[in-house]
Amino acid sequence: MFRHKGKGRKYSHNLKLASILSSVAGLVNITGVLSVANLTTNVTGHFAFFSEQLFLENYKMALIYCTFYFSYQVLLFLD
Repeated sequence: MFRHKGKGRKYSHNLKLASILSSVAGLVNITGVLSVANLTTNVTGHFAFFSEQLFLENYKMALIYCTFYFSYQVLLFLD
């Protein structure tokens, strides 16, 4: 899957790679939560913080985390 480039790279290769990377990211997230009781991620962590603050009804902090997340998305779009 890593050796295929350009036209030799198929949708199935991308799907396998995305599955592996998202699994690793999930493992990092849960390991951080269980070991230090805090999320240890960057962008995905901001969205998780946003969700947590909504659940706790802390809307001011939820808005801050939402702003971080959407600012990142805008930067990706502009790039």
